[in-house]
Amino acid sequence: MFIPKDFKVEDQEKLLKFIQENSFAILFSQDEEGPKATHLPFILVNNEQPELIGHIAKANPQWKTLNGKNVLIVFSGPHSYISASWYKERKNVPTWNYVALHVEGRVEILQEADELLSILHQSVNYYEKDLEKPWKIEEEPETVKRLLNGIVGIRIKIEKLEGKWKLNQNKSKENKENVIENLRNQDIYDSQKIADLMERE
Repeated sequence: MFIPKDFKVEDQEKLLKFIQENSFAILFSQDEEGPKATHLPFILVNNEQPELIGHIAKANPQWKTLNGKNVLIVFSGPHSYISASWYKERKNVPTWNYVALHVEGRVEILQEADELLSILHQSVNYYEKDLEKPWKIEEEPETVKRLLNGIVGIRIKIEKLEGKWKLNQNKSKENKENVIENLRNQDIYDSQKIADLMERE
């Protein structure tokens, strides 16, 4: 990912937290037929030596060429259009403010029932933990058993993290404040979230 120095984030803790808060990603790989991509949720585990775990449908052919290969996983955060009219000076152009993180890592495909069940448990527990009435795997043992036959597990050892927080860090304080004010006055894209992030940067 191309990252100008003003927008580069290298704080590992901040990047790992971003994954936890924006865990639905796109898994990109390449095989003899060309590029492949699948939209998947990933759970971050083992923070000292971080890994990503998830599962993919067995009917999806992408997984068949992944084992032992390096892949790219893209996590996207809030984004919003920025009008050039929001800057004080005329010599500006429209742009897009956004937050994104790229992960590169090596894939291990998991097919043993106990490994798959562990991934499902961790995923369900993570996404259900804040619900008033969380669903539990134990409530549907037969359904889960059938599901296991239709998925394969994915473990990705993270080898590289790249974070890009493009939030007008290269603009003057006055211009940033003008952009934030205009973002606050609209309700499209992720304007409010981008304004929040700009105020913290």
